[in-house]
Amino acid sequence: MKNYFLILLSFILFSCSQKKDSDIKALESKILDSTIKIRPEQKPSTNDNYQVGFHLTHNIEVDSIEGKPVKFYIENKNCDSLAIAFYYGKYRPTDDYLTENLLDLSSTNDKKLRPFYRWILDKTIEISDGALAEYSGIPARKYAEKFPGELFNFLDSDTSKTRYSNWTDIISYSGFYETDDYKKPKLIRKKMQAEMIKNSSTKLQNRIVKFTLDCFPDVN
Repeated sequence: MKNYFLILLSFILFSCSQKKDSDIKALESKILDSTIKIRPEQKPSTNDNYQVGFHLTHNIEVDSIEGKPVKFYIENKNCDSLAIAFYYGKYRPTDDYLTENLLDLSSTNDKKLRPFYRWILDKTIEISDGALAEYSGIPARKYAEKFPGELFNFLDSDTSKTRYSNWTDIISYSGFYETDDYKKPKLIRKKMQAEMIKNSSTKLQNRIVKFTLDCFPDVN
């Protein structure tokens, strides 16, 4: 009887996992179908113009990210369909697992697409408020830990320092891992510093220490 129960439980968990994956693929396909019908110069149709301030024309040959036209990214056969939909304003990040999957792309090992996915994470951080803010902190922290050199170059490109504040604030707000104790920021900083230093040079050590302190300041 016990073995039967375990088999049944395993089947249920597997079925739920399969359904979640199929739901993601179905919605991505639906979004992509509506996205690819947009001409390069056509404005997206949306009731919630969350992209105000993004300075986009939605012309993939005019808009650029990290010095490359958007065309370079979205015509890459490996580019995620939900990421393309985000660019066109067809998918607005919200508090669901699709957004979680989208933002996790920022830590991809694909050097060609990573700037595009990082841009999506950065823009999502810009518009994060309420429930959405709960989804941006961990992807931002993961990216910082995995690509600290890239991150600092990216943050430095904004001379207003607004981007730096956005990233440290969102990590401070929702960048806690399940194993973290929010009452022990010093311990969290130590773990984060270790990861960042491991993935960079010792020349960045002082900057890493400051960055992690800004992310997880001591509790008063």
